[in-house]
Amino acid sequence: MSTTPMTTVPLPSSPESSPLQGETFARSRSLHNAAARVINNVVVVACYAAAAMAILALFLIFGYISYKGVASIDWAFFAELPPHGMRNCIAGTLVLIGMASCLGVPLGMLCGIYLAEYAGDSWFAHGIRLVVDVLAGVPSILVGVLAYELVVVPMAGGTAWAGAVALGFMMCPIIARTTEEMLKLVPKALREASIGLGASKFQTLFRVVVPAASSGIITGIMLAVARVAGETAPLLFTVMGSDQKVFSTDGTFPYVHADLNHQFPSLTVKIYQYAISPSEDGVRQMWAGLFILITLVLVLNIGVRVASARKMKMG
Repeated sequence: MSTTPMTTVPLPSSPESSPLQGETFARSRSLHNAAARVINNVVVVACYAAAAMAILALFLIFGYISYKGVASIDWAFFAELPPHGMRNCIAGTLVLIGMASCLGVPLGMLCGIYLAEYAGDSWFAHGIRLVVDVLAGVPSILVGVLAYELVVVPMAGGTAWAGAVALGFMMCPIIARTTEEMLKLVPKALREASIGLGASKFQTLFRVVVPAASSGIITGIMLAVARVAGETAPLLFTVMGSDQKVFSTDGTFPYVHADLNHQFPSLTVKIYQYAISPSEDGVRQMWAGLFILITLVLVLNIGVRVASARKMKMG
């Protein structure tokens, strides 16, 4: 019995099989790693530089306005009417924000609830989401022109109602999208447990789902309020500014003394009027008004961050 000698087939050599090839491969790999580290470090430094520039710009703006505004504030600014103070303008802005919230918060929440709970994945729902996203990015001056045509022209003059409609319209998309996203984060197990206990869909929605998402919804509402608090363009077309007093202490306080069907005072509109005024006292009050306005917006944004942080911590 003869045996056939077995032949060994040589395997392809790897880069490490040859000393020269292994050295070349190691060198190229080392160069690649070094280049990747350099690119990574450059990108990280660029990100830090961009963040530092944004923070620096914010501090420069707030610092300069604070420097000019604090020096311009006195007791008359809060206690007197124009041209000596802005008491009515501050009160008018708060009234306009309250009226706009009464309009924008319910509409925005109802739209968000419909999109999250009832609309499903239909083409109609996608169309509404597209419209809401587009409205959220519409320039505010277009909203002012729309409110002017729909409210101011029929009423033959600027009114507080027109300003509230414009600001409320701007609040709706933000609140709608926030409400929808927050409701989608609520676990389905809560809905199923509520329905399993005999609750209807309506009861489950307003007694279980909405309360569970309330912190996120409130955050969205505060963001919407912070946005409209500093708007000027829509109010130039709607309330048009006024020097009348808003609250009166003659009766039960607070008592709205101003006529909501006529031109209405606003802090942002008065700041604009003083900014183009040649009067030195007007410019001084402009800086004081800017400081009050930016402080209001800053406080609202800090409130949003605190509420969001608390929500994440509780979650």
